[in-house]
Amino acid sequence: MGKLATLQGGATRTGAMSTLGAPSILWKAFDVLGAFRADRRVLTFAEVSRASGLPKSTTHRVLAMLLEMGAVERHGHGYRIGLRIFAMGSCSAEVALRDVALPVLQEVHRVTRQTVHLAVLRSGDVVYIEKLRTRVTLPTPAVVGERLPAHCTAIGKSLLTTRAVADMVRAPLPARTRRSIVDPAILQRELALSRSRGFAVDREECVDGLACLAVPIHAHGVAVAGVSVAFPAAAGNGEVMISTLRTAAARIGRALPATLVAGLCADEGADEAAVAGQ
Repeated sequence: MGKLATLQGGATRTGAMSTLGAPSILWKAFDVLGAFRADRRVLTFAEVSRASGLPKSTTHRVLAMLLEMGAVERHGHGYRIGLRIFAMGSCSAEVALRDVALPVLQEVHRVTRQTVHLAVLRSGDVVYIEKLRTRVTLPTPAVVGERLPAHCTAIGKSLLTTRAVADMVRAPLPARTRRSIVDPAILQRELALSRSRGFAVDREECVDGLACLAVPIHAHGVAVAGVSVAFPAAAGNGEVMISTLRTAAARIGRALPATLVAGLCADEGADEAAVAGQ
């Protein structure tokens, strides 16, 4: 997925050890856990081995370890993520952000009657924290807990406007549709425009037929997340919803405690939000 995607993990493997010194078994455990997704909640042994890319003997050994730890549980003839992983995930700053934001997102959903997203920026991608669906508009590719290239989404571009992104927008940028921006110079101009008007736009850059508007959520002087509304591109520019988005972002930002903001900003130096002064 190009430069943006290569940054998302923050570390790479080198032989039996990672660049951060993690042993091989830890990487393999994450390979197994990473085999499970929102559309693959229960997997057979063969499916885990295939999705993780590990040999069956290694998969068997790692699964046994994860079962003993409660990180994975048996489910019929297959396996699923265990409650221990769920409990650990619930301690994340992103879950706390979602809990604070949810009542406001529900209000945006009620007013706009469109799909509403909450996401954070991580190494050139956006990671979705919440998604409130609607049957009125087209399906969106966003999945809670998963990533999309930031430059292809309105919510991603709204957050890129708050960062010093020179190192994250180098060619080649991956395309999802024929309208995706793949030229870093064009993207920089788009980000400058988004920064000046206070909101970002995606016109069929992520999915054909789908448009999106987004604004960043600022708290204690830092952009910690973004909120967006997705709607059919044929329905117009959607700018009637910008005021609702701005109000929602401001309400969420005011409700976030400083301690939570510090946790959300721990990744990739997000406290460089001073780009707003550019």
